[in-house]
Amino acid sequence: MTSTLSDIAAEWGIDLTAAEREDYRTLVEEMESALSAVESMSPPRFETLHGSPDRHGGRDGATQPGADRDPYNAWLRRCRIDGTSGGPLDGYTLGIKDNIAVADIPCTSGSRALERFEPEIDATVVGRLLDAGATVLGKTNMDAFAMGDAGELQDYGPTVNPSNDDMLAGGSSSGSAAAVAAGDCDAAIGTDQAGSVRTPAAWCGVVGCKPTYGLVPYTGIFGMDFGFDHVGVISQTVRDAGRVLNVIAGEDRQNGCRLDPRQPRSVTPDNYVAASNRDVTEKTVGVLKEGFDWPQSEPPVDETIRKAIDRLEKSGVEVVSVSVPDHRLAPSLVGVTAAIGAAITYRQGGVGTTTPGWHWTDGRVAFEGALDDFPGALSPAVVASLLFARQCWKTTGWSGYARAKNRVLALSREYDEKLTRCDALVLPTSPTTAVEHDSDADRVKRVERLSTIPVNTGVFNQTGHPAMSVPCGVVDGLPVGLQLVGRRFDESTLFQLAAAVEADFDGAAAL
Repeated sequence: MTSTLSDIAAEWGIDLTAAEREDYRTLVEEMESALSAVESMSPPRFETLHGSPDRHGGRDGATQPGADRDPYNAWLRRCRIDGTSGGPLDGYTLGIKDNIAVADIPCTSGSRALERFEPEIDATVVGRLLDAGATVLGKTNMDAFAMGDAGELQDYGPTVNPSNDDMLAGGSSSGSAAAVAAGDCDAAIGTDQAGSVRTPAAWCGVVGCKPTYGLVPYTGIFGMDFGFDHVGVISQTVRDAGRVLNVIAGEDRQNGCRLDPRQPRSVTPDNYVAASNRDVTEKTVGVLKEGFDWPQSEPPVDETIRKAIDRLEKSGVEVVSVSVPDHRLAPSLVGVTAAIGAAITYRQGGVGTTTPGWHWTDGRVAFEGALDDFPGALSPAVVASLLFARQCWKTTGWSGYARAKNRVLALSREYDEKLTRCDALVLPTSPTTAVEHDSDADRVKRVERLSTIPVNTGVFNQTGHPAMSVPCGVVDGLPVGLQLVGRRFDESTLFQLAAAVEADFDGAAAL
């Protein structure tokens, strides 16, 4: 053993006598023989459960685009992987966030610490997209390890907002949103742990859909916390988001094996494109009072959202006011659970442990190696979270995490109660428009934004409710996103209402 048995025991607060050390040494050595046996086994390859990525060619031509081909720094790799012809997404182009595995294409999770890792698999969502005929055009830029909300805590440089070159695109799915907004691709896949699909969608003026927790499988993706990891869609239109969600939603079960433990056993997707065509007459939305007028809120943003709600009411939707006072607790709840949950997951190789389902061993090895071998390459947000989590463990254990999660349960019931009387809640996606890129900003300012931007988005990762950001207006030339939040697994109603918001917005109404 690298450490002595006494040292290992001391880490657990156990003081061993000399006799106990010898006894436990014998027992541990016997247990290690089981580990040796497992290490010598040939585990079933992912493709035996899920199909080989070799059926989709084009893996050898990935390149790093220069500024002439990528003026917004949205892409880390460009390629062309053509899907199966004749599928529902035939001719449809997509970008893939760089914490999502695409076989034989580097998967950095936005960090230089992982830049040499090339997955041997396609993540489930990537395989489904290719099988449906989509063409993957590359891997998109992101905040390192998905920890960031502005698109600036990025090892490969900040992502510029296509609406204004001085502004940031939002994060952590920054490149996905910028690529769609710039017209580089029809849609993109992102991940969302506190608003990382919805915030950049709102800032870039595109649609961002975070489905219900578990509706879309997370298999083959580096995560932050098993309790609030989500895969989402960023697209030009609501209908486009529906086309993609139709393909990637559903239980990840192959040959009788359930691969993603995040998913409930019965996940039944709807037809979200069809839902976007349904009439909204007699639908009811609840305007969440506490989603407005945050200390950091920009009044023109709130006013733009309220004008969009007025237009929605004129289209036949009933509008009521609802109040969930504890919504204001969201920044503290998300701050504690996200930091501690991420620290635990990172130490588990970014893919978690102690769960059923398929475990991404190659991804785990690469992630653990990155943390061990390149600690100096970690972004300030990651370092701050790891230090905070360790401090929590030393002072109170994980009781703060447990208390926060229990409070989330109570808050979730409050939203559920309002959703018994409303078809959806409505509030600003972000309290501000896109923020300016300040190359001189210090690490404190950049990390502090983590608690000020996702005040209306992060809590719905914790509760698992589906949420969508839809463009609804412009303030000083910058897009504003309206967020709709619905009942779990009732994405169809969100698509129905989102399409109405989209139809009422002419893209020119500016304050």
